[in-house]
Amino acid sequence: MQRTAHSDIRMNQRGITGEMIELVMEYGESDGDKTVLTAKDCRLTIAALKQLQKKLEHASKKGGLTVVSCGDTVITTYRADSFSSTAAKKSRG
Repeated sequence: MQRTAHSDIRMNQRGITGEMIELVMEYGESDGDKTVLTAKDCRLTIAALKQLQKKLEHASKKGGLTVVSCGDTVITTYRADSFSSTAAKKSRG
């Protein structure tokens, strides 16, 4: 996102970094020409990210996961580290 000289001055005066601006744009709530990220929004996002981290750690402990699907239908699922392409090629002939 491009910034004006005015916004750069204000960011510097207020101790607001470019990374903070990116957070606001990604997680904030749009309201006309402005986007707002409240302290409550930050806390809720942190809680959601902690839950996501737990889920990812669980999937990692499984060695990663693979889901085979067709459209919105799950056909099968297995650990990502359990599939052997060599064995699959041998079974096909």
